[in-house]
Amino acid sequence: MSQGKQRGLDYTPLYKFLLIKVGSDWDALYKEILPRVESPEPIFYMVAKQASAAEDYVRIGDNSYFSGLYVDEDGILQITNSEIDETTLEPACKCCTHTFNGIPFEKKHPLSTTVTPDD
Repeated sequence: MSQGKQRGLDYTPLYKFLLIKVGSDWDALYKEILPRVESPEPIFYMVAKQASAAEDYVRIGDNSYFSGLYVDEDGILQITNSEIDETTLEPACKCCTHTFNGIPFEKKHPLSTTVTPDD
């Protein structure tokens, strides 16, 4: 391993915290978060500074998806698309567990087959 490089940091607690803070004042929230993270960069994987740059959802890692967030014109943290959830997304592969905001997808990969016992 290279000295000074960090790998495998899990920002799931940060992203779940941001989700429960939707509707909060962004400036106050940002000031609360900043001292607890090594860099502000992971915050902005999920949060767009402007609504025009917001994504409906973001992919973090291989199989974890989270709601996209943005800061509205009043400085309030908002969810980009509240109609997207674990029931609307489809996994990219059939071998892995995919999650949305920490909840496993309900849909199966189209190539998945259900094995039923013979009678």
